[in-house]
Amino acid sequence: MPVDSQDRLFHQLQEFHLIRSSLMSGEHFSFVLPPEDTVVWSSLLDAQTYNTITTSLDGTPCQARFFVQVQNSHVWFEIQVPDDSTHFRWTDVFVRGENISRDLQEFWQSTIQQKMDSEVQESEFPMYDLLVLHLLPMLHECACGEDPVTPTEVQIAYGAIRPTNYHALLTSHHLMSATKRRLMRQWSSELTLSGLAKTGHPGVIYTEGGKENVDEFVKRVKAMQWLALRVRFVEPVEPSPYTMANPGQGWIEVEKISEVLQEMQKLGRVTHMTNFGIGCSSK
Repeated sequence: MPVDSQDRLFHQLQEFHLIRSSLMSGEHFSFVLPPEDTVVWSSLLDAQTYNTITTSLDGTPCQARFFVQVQNSHVWFEIQVPDDSTHFRWTDVFVRGENISRDLQEFWQSTIQQKMDSEVQESEFPMYDLLVLHLLPMLHECACGEDPVTPTEVQIAYGAIRPTNYHALLTSHHLMSATKRRLMRQWSSELTLSGLAKTGHPGVIYTEGGKENVDEFVKRVKAMQWLALRVRFVEPVEPSPYTMANPGQGWIEVEKISEVLQEMQKLGRVTHMTNFGIGCSSK
C-alpha cells in the first residue's frame, strides 16, 4: 500500500476509534458494508498497532460506510466516508429513519449543513466533531420526546425570556489529572460558578452560573488535552433552591456516579444525567 494511502487509512482509523470510544450507553456504531468488507474494517479497527494495520492488507480496503444511532430514536445517521476524511462534507451524511416526515428530514439536513459550515469545517476529525459533539446529543433529546428545537430555545431566540442562569455538562473518558482538577477549582472560584467534578472513569464535569461565565469555563476546559471530551449541553436553567456549593467558594469532587446523581437529585436535575446514559449502567 502506498505511503500516502497508509497515512489516510491510519487517520480514518484514528477517527473511528475516537468516535467508538466516545459512545455512551444506548449509542451504537456499526459499519454498513457487505459482510466480507465489514470483516476487513472491523479487523482494522480492532488492530492494536500501526504496523499491524499497514502490514495486514494486500491492498486498499473498500470505501468505508457506517451508521451511528441512539437507542429509542427513530432517526439515525449514515456516513459515506471519503477516501480522505479531512475532505468530509455535509453531503456525505445521510439522514435515515422510520417513517420520518419530509420536514424532519429537511430539518436534520439543514442542521448538518449548518454545523459543518460553522463549527466543524476546520476540525482535524470532522466526523467525530459533527456526530459526537453535535448530532448525538440532539438525538438523545429527541429520543426523550423533546423536539429538536425546544420551546425555551424559541422563546430565547425571540426575546420572550432572557434567563441569567446557565448550566453545562461535560464528559470525558477519564478525569485523573491533579492539574486539571486544580485548574477547574480555581476557575469556578474566579468565574463565580458552582458545580462538581467526578474523578476516575468516566470523567463528569457539571457547572452552573451566569451564561458568560459558564461559556468561559467550558472554553477553558475544552482547551486542555482530553481523551474523548464531550460537551453534552450548555443551556439555560431555572435556579434551584438547593445550592451545590456556594458560588465561587467551592468545587465539589466525587468519585462515584451515584454521588453525582445524589447531587443532581437535590437540584431536581437528575434527568440531565440519565438522559445521556450517565447512571444507567455505571457505578
